This record gives sequence, structure tokens and C-alpha cells, in this order.
Amino acid sequence: MEPLHPLYHHYLEILDVAFQPVVDIHSGAIFGVEALLRGTDTLGFESIAAFFDRLYEENILYTFDLLLREKVIEKFCTIEGYSGLKLFYNLDNRVLEMTDFSKGNTHRLLQRYDLDHKAIVFEVSEHNEILNLDHFTQLMNHYEDEGFCIAIDDFGIGQSGYKLLYHCAPNIIKIDRFFLTSIDKDPKKKLLARNMVQLSTLMGCRVVAEGVETERELMACKEIGCHMVQGYYIQRPTLDCSLIVEKYLIDSIGFRGEKHSLSNQKIVLKRLEPLKSIMISDTMETLLDLLNQKGTYLVPVVDSAMHPMGIIHEHQLKAIACSPYGRSLTQNRSSNLSALETYIEPIPVVDLTMPLETMIELFSLSQNAPGVLIVESSRYIGYLSAREMIEVVHERNLIRARDENPLTRLPGNFRINEYIANVIESGIESVLVYFDFDHFKPYNDYYGFRNGDRVILLFAELMHKVLCTDYFKGHIGGDDFFVGAILDETQTFEKVRGEIETLIATFSDEVQAFYEPADRERGCIVAEDRDGNSREFKLLGVSSVVIRMGSGSQITSSEHLQRTFAMEKKTAKKSPDHMSIIGY
Repeated sequence: MEPLHPLYHHYLEILDVAFQPVVDIHSGAIFGVEALLRGTDTLGFESIAAFFDRLYEENILYTFDLLLREKVIEKFCTIEGYSGLKLFYNLDNRVLEMTDFSKGNTHRLLQRYDLDHKAIVFEVSEHNEILNLDHFTQLMNHYEDEGFCIAIDDFGIGQSGYKLLYHCAPNIIKIDRFFLTSIDKDPKKKLLARNMVQLSTLMGCRVVAEGVETERELMACKEIGCHMVQGYYIQRPTLDCSLIVEKYLIDSIGFRGEKHSLSNQKIVLKRLEPLKSIMISDTMETLLDLLNQKGTYLVPVVDSAMHPMGIIHEHQLKAIACSPYGRSLTQNRSSNLSALETYIEPIPVVDLTMPLETMIELFSLSQNAPGVLIVESSRYIGYLSAREMIEVVHERNLIRARDENPLTRLPGNFRINEYIANVIESGIESVLVYFDFDHFKPYNDYYGFRNGDRVILLFAELMHKVLCTDYFKGHIGGDDFFVGAILDETQTFEKVRGEIETLIATFSDEVQAFYEPADRERGCIVAEDRDGNSREFKLLGVSSVVIRMGSGSQITSSEHLQRTFAMEKKTAKKSPDHMSIIGY
């Protein structure tokens, strides 16, 4: 290896390393950090890319990169709890073209700092064109054989991304920021990103949503099945390692009662099979002993941090198990049979808090997988077979069917109360709305129950049509309805209030079609009241009680909320706009 000019040693002293956390998208637990170079502007370069272009042109890219790796690893080891984290290191694929490239250098470096190979994730970007794909694939296979994790960065924006996915069998895919910017408002981006997640997951890759900047982007990425998240919304890159913490998103992560309730998690846990896992560093003999145990036919493989890497099925090892020389072959360290990686099969990995619909979708797209591995905070906790998955869906559907209103098919009181409890417990900024029809009983008595049901269905349909699809919509019973909306920078209180006003006005207009022409023209119906006296009743309308919730809310229980709804209902019915607004 050629010695560096003293100028570049000086450059190395000036350069610094910032770290940005990569966290579990469901729990907020930190998974690893990405190392990002800082200080190239101080050296007079327009960008980091320009700096590496200079190193490449002078044929010292690999030599300098090795020194930079040591600088990064040395600082990485100052992060509290670093031994349980992954270090994402951006690998300029042009280092593989350098004449002084040699094998084993990173291995020796890691030994010096007592780090496991699986702690390093080499990120390969599509930004620099790969001129010789065969040569590149061969060298990537070398890094994989050495035990390093491989990630494809900026996936989806270049020309070679899917080729890399095919040839390199990466462990991690990082979806480019382009596809995630405003993904919550762009159906086309959501469709493309969902397909990337599904394809990657089916090939046994973990997926990182890169560059997430808002909560709504985060929730959209969570919905399409991303495993991890990175971006300004989590934390900006920091030079101060003391700012890297174990848990992020404590206030907002995992909250969407309507998406995946705790009851769904309980159903999954009840059906979960706690298959004993094996470490990737264990021997083949240990694996064979485990498979020889009664009832064991497949074994999940995990790394030192309990992150799943795939499964090993007994049919893969029949040749060894049935051979009298099988065990001696597994003890021969020069044989490929001693490497567990040889027998690992990909399998969908899903988080315990993931919506059941997403679990089913990922499993159904995997033709050969016998089930899915379940993780919590990215750590393996058990296995869900295809049979048990069917039972989970069946049980969940039964619970929903019992709770759904038979007329509107909207969630009933069980899920409404569950949603309210989640809002109160989390303290998240939100709006809770109670709707009650005006003059419904006279209409129902005069026109009959069938027409009363038609009016109720009309309101349910208008809720779907007028209100945002992200809102939770429930049917308390009869002519009482409930809506919940989470507030953020785009879903403001004013926006929610405007939609409620539109819903009230639209219902008042469209419900007139359910009256006889004479009643409609008169603006009322003439019917008997409870005392048997003939009187006029106004046409149907709807009133609402709108309560703004947050961390400082005085409402501390579902019962308190229901009492507030009941008291404010009279105020709403007397109000010109049929609304009573309370901001706690």
C-alpha cells in the first residue's frame, strides 16, 4: 500500500464524523448509526463527492478510505452501548478499482477494536456508476463471505439498483428520500415504495425508510411495511456522540389505535411459536443437535443482537444428516458445510405491532416461506406458521364482526373506547368528535325504521366521502357517531374543523331527498309529539361536539369524555353552526 502524502494526513486530522441514528420504526429503539463525513468544505471542496473524486483521480481512494474507516470506528466506539449497534459505513464502490486494494484490512481493524463483523454495514450507493458489474459482484461477495452486512443506499434512483439487489443479496435496503417525500399525500410514491418494500422483504432484506422528516411520512412508511427509519424527524446527524440515545419517538411511535390495536398483538402472541433460534456464529454441529430434537423442523438464525437473518429448514440438511460422514464434514473448518450462511433461506420478517393486513400481504407474496418471523424492537421473539396466521386472521375478524355495527359496518363501542383510551394515554394532539342527529326520532316515527336506517347509512357514507381517510370513524349506535383525528403540521385543527362543518352542511342538504316533496317544501313535518299533540318538527340535521385533546388535557378517562359529550350536546344543538368546540 502506497504511503499517503503528508497533506492527506493533515486532511484526515481536520475531517470529523457525524452520526445519524437508524431506529426501529415500530418501537423507536436504536438499531444503528450511519457515519457521515464532515469538514470537506473546510478543506476547500464543494461537496463530499468532490473530495472523493479527488482521491479517486489520485489513485489513493482505498488507502485514504482505510484510514478513514479507523477514524470512524474509533469514534463509533465512544457511543454508549455501541457494542449492540450497527455501524453503517458508506463505501465508495470505486475503491474496488484501486490497484492497491487488498483483502483482510477491515478484518484486522475490527479485531483491534474488538468488534464483531456483523456490526459493520457497508452501504453501496447507486450514485457512482458501476462499470464492471461482474468484478463488483465478486468483491461484494468477498465482503459478505468475510461476515459483513451489505446495504444498498439510495435504492430506486439509479440504473443499477435492481441489478445489485439480484447479484449482491444485500441484508438491508435503504429507500431513497425521493420516494418518501410527502409519501402520505402522493399515492404514486406510496405504490412504488410499497412494491420496493415487498420485493426487498421477500428476498430477506430489512428495509430502511431514509430521510423521513414528518410524522405523517413516518406513519405512511410504517403502513407499507418498512422495518426501520432514518431522517431529520428522528434526529439530525450529530458530531456529539453523547446525543445518541437508546430510544427515539417515545411520544409518537406506535400510536394509531385504528391501525393495529393491542388486541391484535395479543392474538398474535397467543398463536406465536417460540422456536429456539441459533446464532450465526454457532457451529453446524450445534444446528444438527437442535434439529434432532423432537418436533424441530426449522431453526431461525439470528445475529449477536438477535436480529433475524433467515431460517434453516431440515430438508436443507438431509444429505448431511443421512450421511455417515456428515458430522465429520461439519467439523471440517475448510468445508463450506461449516458455514450456516450456506443453508439460510429468506423469510418475511414482520414486527409484532405491524398491521395484520401487512403481515398477510408480505406472507402471501412469498411463495415458499412456511410462515413469518416475528420481531419486537427488531429482536426475534417467535415464529408464526401459515396455519396459525390463518387462525389469527379468523379470530381477529370474529372480534371485529362482533364489534362492527351491522348496519354501517363501522367500528363499534369496543374499538371506539380503545381508540379513546390510546389518545388519553399518549397525550397526543388530536380531535375527538361526537355526532348526534337533530329531530331524528320524529322522522323515524313518521317515515318508519327503514327510512331511518337509510338516513343513518347516508351519514356514514358522507363521513367516508367528506372526512380524511386517516380519521378513525365509528358508530356508537342509532344516530350517534364518533370521529377521531390526529393533529400534526399538515392535519391542523382548523382543517379538521372545516371538514366537520362541511359534513354537517352536506348532510343537511342531501338528507332532504329523503322527505316527501310537500314536507321538503314546508321545511318540516307535522307529527304527534310524545304527549300525542300535533306539532311541527324541523327537517333532519346533525350537531357535533368537538374536543381538542393534548398533553395538557383535563379529560383523563373515557367516562369523563362521555360525560363531556353528553353535557355539550345541548349546547351544540342550540348553536347556529350546530357545533360546540372545546379546547383542553
